[in-house]
Amino acid sequence: MAIKSKRYKTKKKNKIANLFIKQGRLRWFNTLGFATLLFMLALFVSQIYTTKSTDKLTQKNEMTQVQSRTAWLKKIAPYAQRLQKKYGVLASITLAQAAHESNWNDSQLSSKYYNFYGIKASSGQAAIKLPTSEYIDGKWITVNARFRVYTSWQASMLDHTLLLVNGTTENPNRYYRVLHARNYKIAAKALYQAGYATDPTYATKLIKIIEQYHLDRYDY
Repeated sequence: MAIKSKRYKTKKKNKIANLFIKQGRLRWFNTLGFATLLFMLALFVSQIYTTKSTDKLTQKNEMTQVQSRTAWLKKIAPYAQRLQKKYGVLASITLAQAAHESNWNDSQLSSKYYNFYGIKASSGQAAIKLPTSEYIDGKWITVNARFRVYTSWQASMLDHTLLLVNGTTENPNRYYRVLHARNYKIAAKALYQAGYATDPTYATKLIKIIEQYHLDRYDY
């Protein structure tokens, strides 16, 4: 039995060897095919490893981003609560608008000029002219606008609250429904309906931010 087994292994080795060399000649087609197969296998394994590494890096970056955003919200939340207590604007709305309008305090208008809410400047007010996107006639367009420049982020938040409280010159009660909303969902929808923003998904975006970061816990 041992002799037969040895012969079988020898024949098997010869059979495999014949796939690549026969009668002293290299069988290019088989050799190239095998090399290609090995290359594809190595590439596949490499892609799996790269994908896993990328996923881990993305997850780590997302965690860092969430931590950074949460820290920023915690910093400005106490002042948002003070404004709610005095004027009645939900703190969650004040915070969500600040996050959305300023791109999490990453926009030039916010980080350099303390304007969290994209509030436009009136005549005689300190201002900076910057491009902004507006949703007009069913499409987004870029326009240049004069935005208010503040000396502190607290001044920006106070001005935003007073805008909602006092309304506009043509309509002092423009944000009445926002001020008297029972919860953040009603307030967010009322903001869009009152024309605070032209983006048709504005309310949905605010609600998503509030719920993702549990900002309603700051509401009285």
